[in-house]
Amino acid sequence: MSSVNIRMKGKSSKSIDKLSDILQSKINAELVAESKRSYDDVNVVLLSFEKYFMRNGSYASLTVLLTENEKKQTADIIGSGGGEGIFNISWGANSDFAEMAEKVLSKYGFKRE
Repeated sequence: MSSVNIRMKGKSSKSIDKLSDILQSKINAELVAESKRSYDDVNVVLLSFEKYFMRNGSYASLTVLLTENEKKQTADIIGSGGGEGIFNISWGANSDFAEMAEKVLSKYGFKRE
């Protein structure tokens, strides 16, 4: 299975809870799971999406981990799956999926590491 990992840092004026809501409304895919946690001064949101890509007849998944404390925000974006056939060729489905989340977060001050 192929995957794409994108790491970002941000200084958004929006909380990761709000960024989570924005991602859910902007990502054209089914939200499979959401988990929110708070530990002392750290907040964490984990989002998992799934999408069917007709061009290669397979599903791809997108996992976004948002973290923040008083000093910084980070996003870890993982696009995976999307492969087909004996060689599991994704034709870029997992990259396209990960880049959707990257574009949304870029509009809110996040930059790729």
